Amino acid sequence: MFTDIYSIFYYSVLIVAAAISLLKFRKVEKSFKWVCLLLVLTLISELIAKYFSIHRQPNGIVYVIFTPVEYFMYTMIYQAFFDDKKWTRILGMSAAGLLVLEVVNTVFIQPVNESPTNIINIESVLLVILSLKLFISLREKPVYENVMGEGVFWFNTAVLFYYAFDILFWGFHNVVFRLPNPPAIIYSGLLLFNGILYLTYTAAVVLNANAVKKLVQAG
Repeated sequence: MFTDIYSIFYYSVLIVAAAISLLKFRKVEKSFKWVCLLLVLTLISELIAKYFSIHRQPNGIVYVIFTPVEYFMYTMIYQAFFDDKKWTRILGMSAAGLLVLEVVNTVFIQPVNESPTNIINIESVLLVILSLKLFISLREKPVYENVMGEGVFWFNTAVLFYYAFDILFWGFHNVVFRLPNPPAIIYSGLLLFNGILYLTYTAAVVLNANAVKKLVQAG
């Protein structure tokens, strides 16, 4: 089923991340509950996509569905971080807008059996913007004694670095890699980056659970 080290690493990370998320779900803040759900949902969607792939069936439909759902979950995470009515409206409109673009992309540009790389690229741009906005907010309103020891810092850092890379990757992919046999090492590298992303999310969940535990003990 998993024949190379990159796939083994990626799916192993997802399984561990989902397991830890389920264990820590009741012990984290609201924002990180959504992070936990995101990790569990990502594992489920990736296993379904892998099932289709093993049976030599197009798995694009999985990502057509998952991409707007994934972005909605990110909006819920950032809504909890921002805790601002204006940004709640902005996030809601961006999620609705991405869904509309997904439908348009599927009907007119990339059919349902293809991965929606155009929408993935747009999602990446939006998430970079949200990550930068959160870093600005953390700087303007310092609420942590040591922000680098907080789960929110590592989660947001992972979002910024990964999705900035994602913009370059999928932009390059859409222009260059529409070839009969694209270089496999490119996609293996993406699996590696994905695994690191979800490892960082898992570490952020654990850090938040520990911070909540300390607050409960202190209070």
